Amino acid sequence: MKKKTEHDVKVMELHIDTNLKNAWVDNIHLAVRDDGVSVVRLSTNLPEGLFEQLRFITTKKQLEEFADVICKTINYYPSKDDPIKKS
Repeated sequence: MKKKTEHDVKVMELHIDTNLKNAWVDNIHLAVRDDGVSVVRLSTNLPEGLFEQLRFITTKKQLEEFADVICKTINYYPSKDDPIKKS
């Protein structure tokens, strides 16, 4: 078996668009279709109303990977709530 060297590792270059604006986001809205396509909308609460800041479309699988990265980064792993018991 060949030993990996630094030349065997591909490094992806990150291209940064310095013209992009930063936006404060208060809410995330998700919609996932049966075919696995997901729409994610990020919005901000202002006195004038709710303003959409960003909308993007991705796959459900990619959305799961995004959530995993967020949870690992902030060291927060939510647990699934127990179903509501009927009295």
